[in-house]
Amino acid sequence: MHSSETFFCDEYHVSAGSVLFRFQPRPQICVLRNKKNGETVLPKGHKDLNETIEEAALRETYEETGWPCEFMPTDILTRVPPAGQSSGTHPRLAPSSTEAIAVTFRRLDETGKDIKFVWWFITQVTSTERSLGTQMDSENFDPEFVDLDEVVNQLSRPGDRDVVVRALDLVRKTKAKSPSE
Repeated sequence: MHSSETFFCDEYHVSAGSVLFRFQPRPQICVLRNKKNGETVLPKGHKDLNETIEEAALRETYEETGWPCEFMPTDILTRVPPAGQSSGTHPRLAPSSTEAIAVTFRRLDETGKDIKFVWWFITQVTSTERSLGTQMDSENFDPEFVDLDEVVNQLSRPGDRDVVVRALDLVRKTKAKSPSE
C-alpha cells in the first residue's frame, strides 16, 4: 500500500543548500555560526521564483558563506535513473553525480499546511578568496571552515548532522576510488 499527500504551491517552501568542502590547506567543511541565536548550521535558503533547485543551492551557499563554489561530483546510490531508462525500484550507482544527496521535510506549523523541503548538495570552493558583503540584510552569519573530524559535533540541528555524515561518506568513498584528485 502506498500513501501520498499533495501539497499546493501556497502550502510549501522550497529551499536548497549544500555541504561546502575545501581541501586546502586541509580537508574542511564550512558551517555558519548564527550571531543572533548561536546556532551552527549548514548554508541553505529559499529558492527564488523561476530558479532551479540547483541554482538556488549554489546561490544560497555563496550568499551565506561568501565562498564561490561548484557542485562536487561524487559516486552516489540513487533511485534517479539515467536519461532514457526506467526508474526501477532499487537504488543504483551513479558515478560522478552532482544530484542532490538528501531532501529534508519539515512541518512548520500544526496545521500541516505550512511545510518546507530542503534539497541538499555537495559543493566545493572554487577560489582561495572569500567575497565579503554577500549576505542578505536579514542574515547574520559567521562562516567558518571546520575540520572533518569536528564538524558533525558542532552542528546544532540533527538533520544537518545527518546530511554531513552522508556527504563525508560519499566524498571519502569517491576520493578513495580516485586518489590522484
